[in-house]
Amino acid sequence: MSIGKLAITGFPGWLTTALLDDLLAHPAQAPDELVLLAHPANMSAAATAAARYPWRSSVVPLELGAPLSVTDALRGVDVLVHTAAVIHVRRTDDWYRINTQGTIALANDAKRAGVSRFVMISSIAAAGKSLPDRHLVEEDASKPMHHYGRSKLLAERALLELHEPGKFEVVILRPSMFYGPPVPQRHIDVYKRILTGQMPLVGGGNFNRSLIHIDNLTQAVRLAMVTPRAAGQTYFIVDRSIYTTRSVVEAMAEALGTKPRYVHLPAFMAEGAYQVDRALAAAGIYVTPIHLLGEAHWHQSASCSKAERDLGYAPAVELREGMHGAIAWCRTAGKL
Repeated sequence: MSIGKLAITGFPGWLTTALLDDLLAHPAQAPDELVLLAHPANMSAAATAAARYPWRSSVVPLELGAPLSVTDALRGVDVLVHTAAVIHVRRTDDWYRINTQGTIALANDAKRAGVSRFVMISSIAAAGKSLPDRHLVEEDASKPMHHYGRSKLLAERALLELHEPGKFEVVILRPSMFYGPPVPQRHIDVYKRILTGQMPLVGGGNFNRSLIHIDNLTQAVRLAMVTPRAAGQTYFIVDRSIYTTRSVVEAMAEALGTKPRYVHLPAFMAEGAYQVDRALAAAGIYVTPIHLLGEAHWHQSASCSKAERDLGYAPAVELREGMHGAIAWCRTAGKL
């Protein structure tokens, strides 16, 4: 069924572009009209990107964490998909200002405007890490391991307090790291490290990881927008298979047509980096390489069974196929 008037934050972006392309391929669920909320610095790019799509659209400035209300722009909107957030920051306070307080302010604007459903793209980081022999499920207590995950969890909790069945329905999606075209530069940099034999591998790489292909994620978002049973629920959105850090690198290398060569790092280095990351965070400081190394020795895997049961989610793209598609896109685009 048509979702009427759709608002999306974080446009233009990787997920938002993929979602609109997915809606083009599923016209029965496509919107009648779009409200695209873009960062003020991206307004021109958003207007250009919006012209690719056949639906009537407007582009509205949105800066999460700033005091400007968007209530008027959201009047008449049926569904809002909130993708905008920050992952890497200069100061830890930015996560809470943007991901938490900015999301809460947006949700309050949406509720005042009469938006029927608010779909938040959260993160598996809000849940924390998993055990070696057990994948996360939605009933588990959430124990985020760093400020980014905690900023997402606090936003989730605040949104669920605003949830009103039949009036302002909240759906929370917790995807793992996603991959696939259009491939962002940070993933292209990883592919280049594999090609040059400079890929770090911590502790042998035998740590469970959930990933999700971008096509699987857009399917889940599309279903979350229209499925009645999803109201008030939280879902892990991941590929059905569970990978390891080593198997992910091997899939990348296979798609690149090379053999993986590693810079082996002992697991204690990652634990040391995590402790340094925590100490820096206590002082409000964030250093991306230290943070990334500090989580490289965790297991972080989740089950998508609840999404399959409630939403009809059916992830079709698995790791090897997905990586081949990502590398093919990079080569066609002249990125590799």
